[in-house]
Formats: sequence, C-alpha cells, structure tokens
Amino acid sequence: MTRECQEPQHWLMINALMRQAILAVQEVMGEQGLNIVLREAGLERFIGNPPPDDLELGIHASEYAALNQAVTSFCGRAGRGMLQRIGRASFRYGVEEQAALMGLVGVGLKLMPQKTRAKFILNQMAKALMDTNPEACEIVHETPEGLVYVEYSCTLCYGQRAEQPICHLLVGSVSEAVKWATGQEYTVREISCRAMGKKACAFLVEGTV
Repeated sequence: MTRECQEPQHWLMINALMRQAILAVQEVMGEQGLNIVLREAGLERFIGNPPPDDLELGIHASEYAALNQAVTSFCGRAGRGMLQRIGRASFRYGVEEQAALMGLVGVGLKLMPQKTRAKFILNQMAKALMDTNPEACEIVHETPEGLVYVEYSCTLCYGQRAEQPICHLLVGSVSEAVKWATGQEYTVREISCRAMGKKACAFLVEGTV
C-alpha cells in the first residue's frame, strides 16, 4: 500500500460496496425503511433491484453519500447508532460475498497474535479497496493510542460539510472488521473527517498497539 494519496478525480466506487450497504440497510431497518431511505436519497432505481455483486465502478460517491445522509435524516438522533449497525452488517456482507477479494480465504488468523490480526484485517480492507479502484487510497498506521485506518477517498461524506465527524457507517465497518478478526470488541472513533475540511477521514481503533 505505497500508492501516493491524491484527491480522486472521478469519485467512483464499485457496485459491490453499494450493494452491501443497501442489503445492510434492509437488514437493520427492514424493507419498508430501506425503500423510504432510497427514495429520500434519490436512489429509487435500487428499490427491489440492488446493484450487482461485481467490481465494476458503477456508483458515484455522491450516491453513496446520499444514502448515508438519508439514513441520518430518517433516523434523526438515532442515526449515528443506526449507521454504525449498518456498517457492521455491511462488513459481514462483504466477507460473505467478497472473501477472496479481501484475501481472507484460507488465512490462519488463529495462528496470529490478537493485535496482529487487527492490523491484518484493516490492511486487507485497504488493499481490497485499492485493488478495485485506481483512485482509492487507504493507509493503516500505528500510534501510541492504537491502529489508525486512514481513508483519503471516503465516499460517505462526499460533498458534505459538518462540524463533527459523520462517517458513522465506516466506524461500524471498522469495528466489525476488528471484532471479526480478533473476537474482541474495540472502541473505534473517527478522529478526522473530510466533511470538517480535513484531507482524510481517519478511524482510531483504541488499544490495538
């Protein structure tokens, strides 16, 4: 993961990621809730017709961000927790549908030290995104507080402006990924967000170093 991180030009993402998010919204909010959210986001074409489970760059970041914002609008104060639940479910769908892409087939995680497992899964998430999108740029690095997953091309907050971090869905995905790999729940916080004018969104997994 040595790619030089630059501002994406086209802001496209693969169909599979939107599909996983839509399936996750339906799991957490039910079919009726999903349909309301899709209409709110201007994504009616996905009602009863989620994107294909493929790696084509068929979704624009603005659509993913609209889905994220629609859940927030629909759920109000409960939006943060709802999006984290959706993020967790989205990661699980990713493992089920794209395990090979994420490099998880035949991996002996149980043979690794626990904290090594956490770093491994975050690196695999980053690698999978960069392998499928030439504009994506993700970095995992260590700090005294824990591992940090840095997303320079975060689509969740594309075009958004906020005074606080808003990428709660990705907080959920990172949380579930580390739990899946280690069997332990770690606190994950978004410590930097593009919606606040930062260059990247960054997620601290406390206690993993």
